[in-house]
Amino acid sequence: MLDYLVSREQDEMFRTSVRDIDFPDGEIRRIETYRLVWQWYDRAGEYEFGPGKEWLLNIVLKCAVEESISVSESFGRVLNHVVKTDEAAGLDYTDDKLELLVAKQAMGRFYERKKKRL
Repeated sequence: MLDYLVSREQDEMFRTSVRDIDFPDGEIRRIETYRLVWQWYDRAGEYEFGPGKEWLLNIVLKCAVEESISVSESFGRVLNHVVKTDEAAGLDYTDDKLELLVAKQAMGRFYERKKKRL
């Protein structure tokens, strides 16, 4: 039913766009990356329990130097790693409330313990 829209969204995700980002070292760098990466960068910046843009951008610079890659490439790599690591730890950048997630997990553990006792 939504095949066309899903297909269009996939095409859109892999188009690139450019933003000028003010890095913590005071330099403004032009970053070109996929629109998909920009969406996750915005989510990470808005997420209450996210890494914070300043921390993230410092890691991007450090990775670029250590890996001898462009800042644009480092930007995508670091963001991918941070989101993947955070979500593996139970955070969800697309969910509104961490408190709700924690409560759901606690209820799940409660029901598991209750089931084992029966």
